[in-house]
Amino acid sequence: MTNELQVQQLQERAKQEIEALKRQNVAVLGDGEVFVKRTANGQIRSVKGAVTLSERNGEIATIQGKTMTTAKGFNTLNQIAGLSIITPEKLTLPDGQIVVNPFPVIDVESGSISKIWVKKIAIGYSPTGNLVVTSSTLLYDINAYFIQDVMKKVRYNQDAGRVCMEQMLTEEDKRNTVFLKIEGSLGIAANIQNKDILKAIETFVDKKRFAERNAQSICERLVMSKHPALASAAYVDIQGGLARVPVVGYVHDFNREELLDIAEQAENGDEIVVGNEKAEVIESTVEATEVDFVADKDDEEVAQTTTTESMNQNANDSVEITEPSTNLFSKEGGQF
Repeated sequence: MTNELQVQQLQERAKQEIEALKRQNVAVLGDGEVFVKRTANGQIRSVKGAVTLSERNGEIATIQGKTMTTAKGFNTLNQIAGLSIITPEKLTLPDGQIVVNPFPVIDVESGSISKIWVKKIAIGYSPTGNLVVTSSTLLYDINAYFIQDVMKKVRYNQDAGRVCMEQMLTEEDKRNTVFLKIEGSLGIAANIQNKDILKAIETFVDKKRFAERNAQSICERLVMSKHPALASAAYVDIQGGLARVPVVGYVHDFNREELLDIAEQAENGDEIVVGNEKAEVIESTVEATEVDFVADKDDEEVAQTTTTESMNQNANDSVEITEPSTNLFSKEGGQF
């Protein structure tokens, strides 16, 4: 069979499939990659399409050898999926305490955020047309991420510090180190004069500044990735910095009050029935991982990090040392 004949057969088969879709009130838009199904009165009921996500635009990120869809990417996909994202006014902590949502935990000594709790709810239809509600509660623990980051520095650079028991620190150690507790008296003695540790501290400060925005973005990605409409998009195949992701979306007629009512029922653990249809509820409570911290960063944080790194690089490039400078505090160099 010649290539020309094969192409003709494929084209004919595509035409037949399109005609079959039209008989089911399905319209083919543009290049044939977006399909719209209409009801008897002409209203759009469902949409099917393939969305292109870009690594350059921050919609996908390759971390530890896997390419995942970021919060920004899920928001792009949701333009077709049509999930409604709700942020409840309150959330329940694992100990049963009911608090405001998002709920920041403040470090008493510094007055800054050390961790934050946030909850999101996604309401929408699965690819098969069933109503599904996903509810995700996230713990964004900045201190835990800082310890992980420092641990990596110490692991690959002995000058950065060491893992030890707190009682093993000498008075000399305490002058130049900060001790980060892991469990009990076990922790990391980090050299605060080491450039890798200083970089980790800089990142730590940035994570505190953008904690609420980053936590909300991660939680939105999480709640959408748990919903059947977008669950298959959590990890994607990348080619040339791009990924093509198929999405099926359904258009619903819920108004804001109805969405909030459904969200409240989900929070209370009540059975959700819309019309004569019982909704499926999927709940999860997770702690943000190192991958989450890396994948989803606020745009302002990314811009600031890029600017800082560029300034540091320019500073390093401009430094030219011709001879050792005089030590103003030594006897040879005179008195300060």
